[in-house]
Amino acid sequence: MSPYERGLAWNIKGYTLFRTLNKRAYLPLIAVYAVSVAGLDLGQFGLVASLTALTSLVLEIPSGYLSDRIGHKKSLILGCFIMALSPLAYVIWPNFTGVLLGSAGYFGGYAFISGTLDAFLHESLLELDREKEYGRVVGRAQAVSLLGNVVLVSLVPLLYPLDHRLPFLVGSLLMTASFCLSFFLTTPRRSKREVAELESVSFMNLMRSLHVSRAHLLFLFLGVTGAASDKVPEFREIYLQVQGMPVIYFGFLLAISSLIAALASFNIHKLEFLPERAYYGLSAAVLVSLTILAGIGGLWLGAACMILLVVYNRNEITLTQSYLLRRCPTRELKATYLSTLAFAKALNGLWIPLALGYLASAYGIRAGYGYFGVILFVLTGIVLLGYSRQKSMRKASLSFD
Repeated sequence: MSPYERGLAWNIKGYTLFRTLNKRAYLPLIAVYAVSVAGLDLGQFGLVASLTALTSLVLEIPSGYLSDRIGHKKSLILGCFIMALSPLAYVIWPNFTGVLLGSAGYFGGYAFISGTLDAFLHESLLELDREKEYGRVVGRAQAVSLLGNVVLVSLVPLLYPLDHRLPFLVGSLLMTASFCLSFFLTTPRRSKREVAELESVSFMNLMRSLHVSRAHLLFLFLGVTGAASDKVPEFREIYLQVQGMPVIYFGFLLAISSLIAALASFNIHKLEFLPERAYYGLSAAVLVSLTILAGIGGLWLGAACMILLVVYNRNEITLTQSYLLRRCPTRELKATYLSTLAFAKALNGLWIPLALGYLASAYGIRAGYGYFGVILFVLTGIVLLGYSRQKSMRKASLSFD
């Protein structure tokens, strides 16, 4: 194996480390910190989540396109640097500003690595003639990173009673290690093999390709389900606290969630036998069911739903990106294509936390989950049916031609 190939193989291992170090080890404490230390109410907390989504919305596609142009490695370095700084905002400003900057800073930096990191991995596998292993490699990396996360989210929150700033400082140190790691990645060279490309590689041509392939409804659907899987758990700790669970157990609950998610990640690639639309329908059904059940259950059922929502959130993106990369019209703009998905998620992330926050304030946190699950069922059902009908009509049109 040449030094270049060894470097590409290291990229695959580095991908797992990135997934481990870039997770927020202080995640179980954010909602508690926001309410008890920073003094936010549910409405303000929902506003923070919406403004965070707005940050991702503004940065996501430009960051992906910039990554495709300046180089994926430089984009990873920049994104990791921003993310490493973000937890410090909680320490410096223990108020609304600190919570907002800590959240928006993390996801602002993540915008530079979200599609980029997966595109970097896909290119490395392509160079090693292992691109068909993408789903399996990502699933295993996710599993290993979640096992590491089990340890981190179990131990780091234990520092909170000593000093509420310590978990955020440790989180910053972990992300700083990820920043240092990004300098040691090997940039994949373009393979000599022929690949299907757009006639002219540009962002506008990519957007036209999405329109011609009628994929805009698909991205709308994936944006809703993806944003819901991200934003619905934002209220998890408040939900559990209202249900009567002591704060000290939050880290252990998330650790258990990560452990189960890791076990699922080892086998998630086996679902790739499902047709694309069947997988999307199954994905939406799981998300809607868990949200509604959280709204009608007591402490134990609610806790189980919150655990399974984490399992869902950690794994659905693996297969979603695998399906999308198969249909990507250009190898040159993989990061941009995946960033389009993140853009759709960020767009829907604007209204979802506001809606859930309003429902929770008006009807109580538990009933709010139930009502939101019904809204999610109606919305995802309509969009998925529209996409399926559109795709069927397109197939019929091509057969007729």
